[in-house]
Amino acid sequence: MIQRVTAVSANRVKKFPILRGLPKRVLDYVLTETHIEHQNAGVEIAPIGESGDQVYYLLEGEVSITDREGKQVRCQAEQKCLAPLADKTPNPAAVRAITAVDLLCIPRELYEAMLRLPPAANKRTNQPIELMDTNGPEAALYWEFHEAIQSNALELPSMPDITMRIAKVINDANTDSEDIARVVQADPTVAARVISVVNSAAYRGKHPIDNLPDAVTRLGRSVTHNLVISFALGKLFHSRSKPLQQRMINLWRHLSYVAPICHELAHVTPGLTPDQALLCGLLHDIGALAILGAARSKPELADDPELLDQVLNSLKAEVGAMVLRKWEFPNYFVQSALHAEDWMEDISQDPDYVDLVVVAQLHAYVGTPMMNRLPRLDLVPAFHKLALGKLTPRHSIGILENAKERIRELRELLAL
Repeated sequence: MIQRVTAVSANRVKKFPILRGLPKRVLDYVLTETHIEHQNAGVEIAPIGESGDQVYYLLEGEVSITDREGKQVRCQAEQKCLAPLADKTPNPAAVRAITAVDLLCIPRELYEAMLRLPPAANKRTNQPIELMDTNGPEAALYWEFHEAIQSNALELPSMPDITMRIAKVINDANTDSEDIARVVQADPTVAARVISVVNSAAYRGKHPIDNLPDAVTRLGRSVTHNLVISFALGKLFHSRSKPLQQRMINLWRHLSYVAPICHELAHVTPGLTPDQALLCGLLHDIGALAILGAARSKPELADDPELLDQVLNSLKAEVGAMVLRKWEFPNYFVQSALHAEDWMEDISQDPDYVDLVVVAQLHAYVGTPMMNRLPRLDLVPAFHKLALGKLTPRHSIGILENAKERIRELRELLAL
């Protein structure tokens, strides 16, 4: 006889290695997807050769495991039998209950996704950035960058002129929409995009707007400021080197997809503003741009795609933080650059912009080969912090599906 018990205590299952290292909010979620079964003595739990949809862990009792050659081992919960049962498919051994047993049952798809999870990270800090040791073929170039950063000799990209001018006029309490519009009009491309965005699905009102002063009034100073920075950033993504230029184009495509998703997720997450979220999404990989820029003077880097990938993966987060500090961005932008790919980090109790960037990136990779190398969306802590912790995979996809038109328009406006 099988008795199914749906409630699973975290304290009861933390002894199993696959669950022990999970961040609490992820463990709580995983336990809602599992259950405990009680089976009587003599029951065959997993026949040999079967491809079952469950993986089992022994909580109470004793089982036997018999392979095709008849070799048998016994496993007792009291002896800390922590290995999974029937985790291979098809099952190479038969699992049978010797005594009455309690089994933790994990859906196989979930179990396999947990096996691919990176370790939890708790590295967020407000301290000055210290580059970490690295090994491998990129080590020499890494330390060149390290020394250049320490001596302030690394040539970091500068913000486009219009962003400096817009910051000055917006931070002046004596200016109005006309003054701000005059600064924006100095860059016709940015001006046209601001007009387009104020009439887009994300920001449009009852009546269309065809002039910058009215656009600034509708958007407000903060949104206008962030949009101008967003549109101006694309000017930095250019190189005379064709291979590096293609890299920059691919990088901007990624950023201009992640950013609108951040924008939409911020709408359903109290405490986060969509325009700041958009900008965080655009800036989280700015370190990669700085490295690609520096690669122009390093043929050994520019001409070796594999080595360039290694340097980018090792350094882009910390170099990005350096760039954003130089540009005097608030610390949450710096943290978004540093931890955009710390998928399992779970530092802050409340959702923040790092969480938005993490979740938006995972959404952006849906349907691409990258999905096979990244954690499942519902197994990252950030996912369970957004939308007051009530986000589900179906809900999340539904939000973005409903916002498809707004995301498409923002991506088009951000296109190079």
